Amino acid sequence: MAKTYPMVKARLCALEAEAEALRRRELPDVVADMRRKIKEYAITAEQLFGPELSDLVQYRDPETGLTWNGMGRPPNWIRGKDRGPFRVD
Repeated sequence: MAKTYPMVKARLCALEAEAEALRRRELPDVVADMRRKIKEYAITAEQLFGPELSDLVQYRDPETGLTWNGMGRPPNWIRGKDRGPFRVD
């Protein structure tokens, strides 16, 4: 029998539903395994996800070494100035 677009589309929907059901069934075991490994290897959130965006230094005052992450009000040493020279690469 020749396949038609509606037949293939219906099969695709059935496969997506089957895949989602399998994902939901396997998810608790996967999460438990990940938690065991995180505990066993003492993995920190920063190691797993990287540093918080707010922790990243964006600007540094070359004279004082003070830093600013670019969030919130700019500190006095950069306020009203071109930020380019202060940018940390």
